[in-house]
Amino acid sequence: MAISNLETIIDNIEQMVESNRADSHGRILLSKDGLMQLLGELKTSLPREITRYNEKAKELDERRNEILDEAKKSAEKLLKEANDRKDKFLNENEQIKIANQRANDILLEANDRAQNIIKKAEDEAISLKEHAVNEYDESLNYIINYLQNLGNDLSNTMNLQFNELRNKLNDCVMKRNNLHQTINNNPNNYGN
Repeated sequence: MAISNLETIIDNIEQMVESNRADSHGRILLSKDGLMQLLGELKTSLPREITRYNEKAKELDERRNEILDEAKKSAEKLLKEANDRKDKFLNENEQIKIANQRANDILLEANDRAQNIIKKAEDEAISLKEHAVNEYDESLNYIINYLQNLGNDLSNTMNLQFNELRNKLNDCVMKRNNLHQTINNNPNNYGN
């Protein structure tokens, strides 16, 4: 007997209940013979349906077990693949760590070399600067000494020339004064 037969019996019971009016307390009167007949059909149909459901449940349980076995095998396969991938990833990860460490070592070594080159360049630049300053100081001292000597020579030459000029000027002033005095002493000899 199909499940639709049980549903039909239950539907008939519901129709019987709904077709009768309830009193003020919500109670209804049902036909005893009709209700007993439907309940009898239900009793006879129910064991067969339960047996059928049990068989169907057993089939479903077997199918579920097959599906679970397949799922378990798939899960084991996936787990193995995942473990293989994990091992491969860990191996690659270890290689990446080694490569990163080597890269860091190379970077540190390059940084040390660069620092040494910079230090040598700075030391050489300081040495060249000091040498240039010394050369500049020596050149400047030479020029200062040369200019001082030149100034002294020029000063001596100018002093000599100045003294000669001053002597000539003094001589001219003296001659002028003498001439003036001679004119003042003998005004008649020289016309006005």
